[in-house]
Amino acid sequence: MGISSNLLYSLASICMASGAIGSAMLAPFYMHSKGFPVSVVGMPLVVNGVGALCSDVLSGTLASYFRSSFLLLGSVLVAVVTSLVGYAFQESLAVFLLAFAIIGLTEAMFSLAIRRIVFVQSTPEQQGKAQGQVAAALGLGFALGPTMGGFVGEWWGLDKLFLVVAVPQSLGLVFLLLARGHRTEKPVERGSLPLWRVGKGLLAQPAFLGACLAIFQSFLCLIGVTRIAFPFLAVRRGLTLDIIGTMVSISRLADTAGRLTGGWLCDRIGTRTVILLGVFVTVPAFVLQIFGQSYIALVVPLCLMTAGFGLSNVGSTTLALQVADDSSKGVALGLIRGGTSIGRMIGPLLAGILVADLGFHWGFVALGVISFVIGGGVAGLFRRQR
Repeated sequence: MGISSNLLYSLASICMASGAIGSAMLAPFYMHSKGFPVSVVGMPLVVNGVGALCSDVLSGTLASYFRSSFLLLGSVLVAVVTSLVGYAFQESLAVFLLAFAIIGLTEAMFSLAIRRIVFVQSTPEQQGKAQGQVAAALGLGFALGPTMGGFVGEWWGLDKLFLVVAVPQSLGLVFLLLARGHRTEKPVERGSLPLWRVGKGLLAQPAFLGACLAIFQSFLCLIGVTRIAFPFLAVRRGLTLDIIGTMVSISRLADTAGRLTGGWLCDRIGTRTVILLGVFVTVPAFVLQIFGQSYIALVVPLCLMTAGFGLSNVGSTTLALQVADDSSKGVALGLIRGGTSIGRMIGPLLAGILVADLGFHWGFVALGVISFVIGGGVAGLFRRQR
C-alpha cells in the first residue's frame, strides 16, 4: 500500500468504527426509553458481542482461505444493508436485536481483516508500530462515534440510531474502493493441520492465553463502563446526552493515544510489559471515578481508564501475532478477537447488574477488583512462559 492507500484505509477504519460505536452508545438509552430497567438495557450490546464472537471464529477461518478484501468489503456492505433494514423495522424488538448482532459481526470482521493486512505488510521491527497505527485509526472512530451518536440522539431522536451506522459506513465503503481494497494480498497457505488443532496449540501457550485474557479485561471494562456505568452515572450527575457523548468521546481519544503509544512501546520495552501496564493502570481509575462531581473530575479518571485499555488492546494483539507463525496468524487473530468479543458481550450486562444491585459506588469498586484479579492471572501466565 502507498501513502494514499494507507490514508484511505485509515479513513475507512474511522468511518466503520464511528458508526458502530455511535449507534451502540444510543442503544441502551433507546431501550430505557421503551421502559426497560437499567439492568437489562445493555441487551443490544450483549447480542452485539455475540455477533462479534461468531465473527471472530468465522473470520479467523476465512482468513486462511480467502483474500482479506473478501472480509473488508463484505463486512461494510452487510453492515450498511443491515442498518437500513434495522431502521425500517426497529419497532420490532427481534429485528432490533438481530440487527445489532449482525453489526457486531461486521465490525469484528472488518477489524480482523485490516489488522492482518498491516501486520503482513510490516517488517518485524515495525510490527508494534503498524498495529498501533491501525488501532489508533479505529480508536479515533471510537472517539468520534459517541459524540456523533449523542448529538444525533439529542437533536433528532433516539430512533435515528441505525442511521448513525448507515451514513458513515457508506462513506467508508467509498474510501475502501478508492484505496483498491478489493486487491489485497492472498492468504498464506494454511498447511496440513486442521484449524481447530492450530487454535488448540496457540491456546496451550501461556503467553498467548495471557494476551487473550488481557484483551478480554480491557473490553469487558471498556464497553461496560463507557456504554452503561459511566453514561448513567453522568445522567445521575445531571448531564445531558450530548454532553455525555462528548465526554465519552474525549475518553476514547485517550484510548486512541494509548493504542498509538502502546504500539511504539511494544517495539521498545516489550509487549508483555505494555500489556501489564495497561491492565494495572485501570485499577485506581475505577476508585477515582466514583468521587467525580464536576466535568473534569468525571472525565479524567475515565481517560486514565481508557488509556490503559488502549495499551492492553494493541499489546495483546501484537503479542498474539508474534507468537503465531505465518500459517496460523488468521486463527490467532480470530482467537484474540474472541477475547475482545466475549468482553464486549459480558461487559454491558455485568456493569448493568453491578450498578443496579450495588449502586454506582460499589459497582465501580467491584470492576476495579475484577481488573486486579485478571491482571494477576495475566502476570502469572507471562511468568510461566519467558
